[in-house]
Amino acid sequence: MSNSDADSLFASHPTWMELDAHALHHNLAQIRKRINPEVKVIASVKANGYGHGIIPVCKILQEAGVDMLTTGSFYDAKALRNAAINIPIIMLGGSLPSGMLELIEANLIPTIYNMEAANAANAAADSLHSDKKIPLFIKVDCGMGRLGVNLNNAVAFIERVSKLKNIWIQGLYTHLSFKNESGMEFAEKRLSLFYNLVSELEKRGYEIPITQALASSAITVRWKDQCSAICPGHILFGLPSVNSSLGEIKEFLPVCKNIKTRVIHIADHENGPAIGTGGYHINRSFSRTCVVPFGLNDGNRSSLNGKKPVVLFKGARLAVLGVSLEHLTLEIPDDTEINIGDTITIIGQSGDECIDMGEYSSWFNTSELETMLTLSGRMPIVVINKDEAV
Repeated sequence: MSNSDADSLFASHPTWMELDAHALHHNLAQIRKRINPEVKVIASVKANGYGHGIIPVCKILQEAGVDMLTTGSFYDAKALRNAAINIPIIMLGGSLPSGMLELIEANLIPTIYNMEAANAANAAADSLHSDKKIPLFIKVDCGMGRLGVNLNNAVAFIERVSKLKNIWIQGLYTHLSFKNESGMEFAEKRLSLFYNLVSELEKRGYEIPITQALASSAITVRWKDQCSAICPGHILFGLPSVNSSLGEIKEFLPVCKNIKTRVIHIADHENGPAIGTGGYHINRSFSRTCVVPFGLNDGNRSSLNGKKPVVLFKGARLAVLGVSLEHLTLEIPDDTEINIGDTITIIGQSGDECIDMGEYSSWFNTSELETMLTLSGRMPIVVINKDEAV
């Protein structure tokens, strides 16, 4: 995007995110290389597409041919339907039984894990007077201790649900995420129990078309799978889900290519106040400062433990003096020529310098995903590299 484009689009508040369509296509292709051709890809787009913007992300994924989407946000799912996203959408658990009718009417696939929700879905389907049974997914808790029907009760639960006349079980899934070696060992043991469950159901004559257990962590460490689908999230967006000691994701590209802003004010303090006296003058080393509109309200934060954030300008690093609700104040070296409207890179590449999501997140002692969720929904999104997305 050129400066003139940014002028016309964001002059009133010139801070924006650049979403790389090519990177999203590339990452999906990398994931598909790790699975058999017949395995379905259920793209996890939870939490506003992991902070990247649910609608632009899913438009790209629809073009790329993902099989299904999944999210926990009813409002995100409705926004996708209103944006002509027609891929099947699985709703992760998050609804009361009384919300089943609204989900089904919106052409969304409910997840159930108790009979209250199953009976409500069955009644909702009956009230629509459709000739077709309504699909749903069942989630099994294989050990995370979070959400799902208890593994020990899963067979009996599925037997009860399968008798309901207006719904049918399209999918069965579990979630076993991990970050470190001990978590991986636990997840691997529990995963085998899910495979045993699937085998037991098949022996009993239950044909569930879609089974899914592996997500980003397991895909990163290249586990072999016995299910018919996978559900990548983190790595789809080029975000790490495990410690680097377990697996690298160098072949995956960051989908959030850049966070950029533009200079709205330049000040020269040569005649005072003096360096070290007060305010932002306490820490400055040069006479000039500038301000960009990237404050706490835009998803920025104050650094922790004495860490010193920087930004990029024409391939050089400029020191951050402070962040306020609406603004970020920087200092300008004496030999740097800078003007109102010049572009500042918060995250991304500028010349030979780069601030990646990992470095940026380290200033705030947080993960890359948490950084994205802090930025989520705070600024306009521009999709770049559409022509390279193949």
